[in-house]
Amino acid sequence: MTFFNNIKDKIFNKSKKNMEVCNFSTTKHVMGANYTLNFSTETEKKKKEINEKLKVTVLKYINTPEKLLQLMELKGLKVYKIRQADKIFEKLGEEEGFLTPLKGYKALAINFIIGILYEGKIKIGFSTKEMFIFKAGETEIYTIARALHKYYGYKHNLPGFDYKSQEIFKRVYKRIHSHQSSPFANCNSIKDMYACKEAIARDLESINFTIQLSVENECAKKALVKLQSTKSANI
Repeated sequence: MTFFNNIKDKIFNKSKKNMEVCNFSTTKHVMGANYTLNFSTETEKKKKEINEKLKVTVLKYINTPEKLLQLMELKGLKVYKIRQADKIFEKLGEEEGFLTPLKGYKALAINFIIGILYEGKIKIGFSTKEMFIFKAGETEIYTIARALHKYYGYKHNLPGFDYKSQEIFKRVYKRIHSHQSSPFANCNSIKDMYACKEAIARDLESINFTIQLSVENECAKKALVKLQSTKSANI
């Protein structure tokens, strides 16, 4: 048994030396030759807090989405309405709603548009801070809800919202959307794979939160209509 124990110890020690620790904010991935550990207790706690608090806020403004946008602006959040924002973003590889900080030509294009429309001047800059951009006109409440869900995840430092993770995720999404082969071709390391995984998880969570919210709201409305019709029948 001593012989086998010595072999096991050598293998474990070799794996330990080659071990790589990747920190994605509150989630830590410990990767070795034979094991992967994921510590995400704090992440799950933060996600639960975000869902509970945001649900209360959105339901309060469920029928007055523009007032919610006004509240966001009063709290110092950058909110912009841009004509055909969805089409512009499609060309930039972005989407309407919450934008994490950008760099390069995307930041240059957005700074230029915002400068012309909101500041009356040409604004040059190759980086942006976090912001919200929606199409001109009234914004649907669930579009705002999804954007806010992402924003709170970003502000709570949930993994997947850092610049590199977001850029990897956007490249993967573009390859999948355009039906290109090997969508993960741009993931050059195991770190990139985990970064993309976290970004995808945050995106899906924002979608699931919005869907659940809409389902609960529709069920509540149907229950109210049924209650009112029952009372009318009894009268």
